[in-house]
Amino acid sequence: MYAKEKGIVINNWPLDIDLSNFHIGIVVSFGYLIPSNVIKSFPLGMINVHGSLLPKWRGAAPITYTLMNGDRQTGVTIMNIKPKKFDIGEIVLQKEINISEHETLPELYIKLSKLGADLLAKVIDDLPHILKSVKPQNEANATYAPKITSKIASVKWDEMSATNVYNLHRALLGLYPLSTRLIDTPVKLHDIKIAEKSIAVKLKEEKPGVAMYDNVNNTLVIKCKGDDCISVKNIAVKGKSRISAQSFNNGYIKETMYTKRKTTKRKEVN
Repeated sequence: MYAKEKGIVINNWPLDIDLSNFHIGIVVSFGYLIPSNVIKSFPLGMINVHGSLLPKWRGAAPITYTLMNGDRQTGVTIMNIKPKKFDIGEIVLQKEINISEHETLPELYIKLSKLGADLLAKVIDDLPHILKSVKPQNEANATYAPKITSKIASVKWDEMSATNVYNLHRALLGLYPLSTRLIDTPVKLHDIKIAEKSIAVKLKEEKPGVAMYDNVNNTLVIKCKGDDCISVKNIAVKGKSRISAQSFNNGYIKETMYTKRKTTKRKEVN
């Protein structure tokens, strides 16, 4: 859209133009392997702007995995593109930035986009000299961030600490809400935080996945692995609009508990 508005020439992939008039190829967020003949068509080769400190988090979703893993530093890498494999080329330029404790995917994406644009401009200003000082990646430090799907949003309460759940929420914000079952009801969780210790202690003896309503903060508190809990302000029941934790408590938790009490009483009478 921006290119069309500014009158920038657009060519669609696969390319069907003569590349001999171009000096270098530049790729950003391009999820396809580029053939060797295309790379070699540019006198200076091709470079890629990648949202991680390579070789850490090679792959399609580096920013998501950075947050999900709880990393406190990340950055942008400008690298040479190689055929046949993603994100293995030599490092042309790299810069690190810090990640705040509560930073989310949309916020970090914007920061890295600006950083990537600045680094790319520096590389272009210093061509072709900068390409003579590239350095190889350390394969021993490589980690991978494969393409994600909605399945990654499913919470495993008996395996994940409150920090794990919160980091997953930060990493998927704007993509997928976290999903689980509460009171045997499929739900999506929104507005998640780590619950205060004074609240979490009330569920200390409960199993992971047990939930209670906190009427002081108007949140749903859910026990995670270990002694910590998360708090949730809004819940979306499958097929319905998002509701507050208070409404979920009144409409599902209390109703379920009332039904169970009635069932138990009938059993006792029989």
